[in-house]
Amino acid sequence: MDDDAPVETGPGSPAEPSVSGWRRFTRPARLPVLALVTYAVTQLVLLFWWVAFYPGLFSPDSLNYMWQSTTGNWNTHHPVTYTALVWLSLQLTNGVGALTLLQTVALAAGLAYAVTGLRRLGGPAWLWTAAAAILVALPPVGSFTLAVWKDVPFVICHVFLLGTVARLVVLRRRTPGPDRPRLPRSLFVALMAELTLLCLFRQNGFIVTAVLIVICVLVLRGMALRMIVAAVTAVTIALLTNWLLLPVLGVRNTGSLVAWETLFGDIAVGYADDPAAFSVTDTAVMAQVAPLSHWRSSADCYSVDPTVWHPDFNRTATAAHKSELVSIWVRLAQRSPGTVLGARFCRSSIAWQPASTGNVARNPNPWSVRTYVQRDPLFRASPARRAAYSAPLSQRIGDLAVQLNARTVTPEWLWWRGASWAYLAYLVVGLVAWRRRDRTVLALAGLSAGNQLSVLAINNMQGARYMFVPYVLGVVLLPLLLTARPPATTTAAATPAPAETATVESTTPDHPTESGSPASTGSGQVG
Repeated sequence: MDDDAPVETGPGSPAEPSVSGWRRFTRPARLPVLALVTYAVTQLVLLFWWVAFYPGLFSPDSLNYMWQSTTGNWNTHHPVTYTALVWLSLQLTNGVGALTLLQTVALAAGLAYAVTGLRRLGGPAWLWTAAAAILVALPPVGSFTLAVWKDVPFVICHVFLLGTVARLVVLRRRTPGPDRPRLPRSLFVALMAELTLLCLFRQNGFIVTAVLIVICVLVLRGMALRMIVAAVTAVTIALLTNWLLLPVLGVRNTGSLVAWETLFGDIAVGYADDPAAFSVTDTAVMAQVAPLSHWRSSADCYSVDPTVWHPDFNRTATAAHKSELVSIWVRLAQRSPGTVLGARFCRSSIAWQPASTGNVARNPNPWSVRTYVQRDPLFRASPARRAAYSAPLSQRIGDLAVQLNARTVTPEWLWWRGASWAYLAYLVVGLVAWRRRDRTVLALAGLSAGNQLSVLAINNMQGARYMFVPYVLGVVLLPLLLTARPPATTTAAATPAPAETATVESTTPDHPTESGSPASTGSGQVG
């Protein structure tokens, strides 16, 4: 199997066709065998998980999507983009099995697109397919794909983005030196569409977009303007959708407390650390929301849930006193910034710490939905209540999938900590860039860095799903290790021809050749 685009060349490699790099890159081509095989293999594996966890895995968020879309209570508590997909599946099939099946199809297609882009950087084609197949065979990833979560399409968007960024890297490397590569319209549109969906499926997509574009602009010289235009357009579309289109469609802005929960968690940590520092006025407001004993005993820097989702915490009163609570937080931050920063750094440890924190939230269990339905008073009135169940299409396959999940609980750093895979991706990409003397490859780390920084900025709990992007991309990028060849060895020619000498002297180490290595300076051969 092979891709339509040529891969790495070096001394002694066959000459490439005499056609300009960007034309060779953008010309129409038949669907490569690599893409077909990768899609078929990964889709087959994902169908195993779909049969095992049919129609899907559910969390309290899943029930909220279903409640909103079937009772007309559309609101901004969750991204409306995913709630609309849940509604469409319920309308067409009276269930969510069609949606979760679509998620498997989209992930398989995204992996096929990503590996065909990465294959252009080199490495055996079978290894790229193997990496994609191993990824979806991992129980944490396979079961995650079947969850009715907005995080699933968010991760899928990143997989497609990885394929686009890989193609941008190849395009830049085929136009060495000061020449400005021409960014094909197809890649411009793909980049813009992927970034738009990224921002529509999760709010931290805006941070990821900013980080990715900054990194790409720094390392992919010559394409900065069009990449910035694509990002600005994507962000503008997403913001206009949220601010203008959704209100017109009757979507209610709930002013969700979720965005403020980290502040309430900081207050709990600060109060537990030094209750005497809080004024009588502050504690009077806090007592209207929850008993002071709850503020002190529930303080947990790893998660805000023990504080804000406890029966003693009155969320209605919290909404009424939100501005006063924010003022209490401001005074706490001014008085004890170290306490606030320490709590934030601890709470975001899922983003940076490979070691276990002892309370990471994994994927939903097939049987947990019954408990969620019983505890959710709103969902009891939803017409979609009968659709919230997990029943495998094959009991034998279902039992096998449950056993596989049970075997991947520990070590946590390997199976559930995306930070481990983020660091591994940085190591792989950095090694390739160093050995090739080619900084353009660093753009491949932009997506993992964007997610890591977005979770570091604000995080409520130790949810493994928040770092599934570095997890997925880290596995897919592993075959790059076999493409990290050092620069060609310099060989001195006995009597170089004048023309060859002129060619060599015009190529400097600052202008790498297509293989990403400095040109050989003795043989006159541009590697």
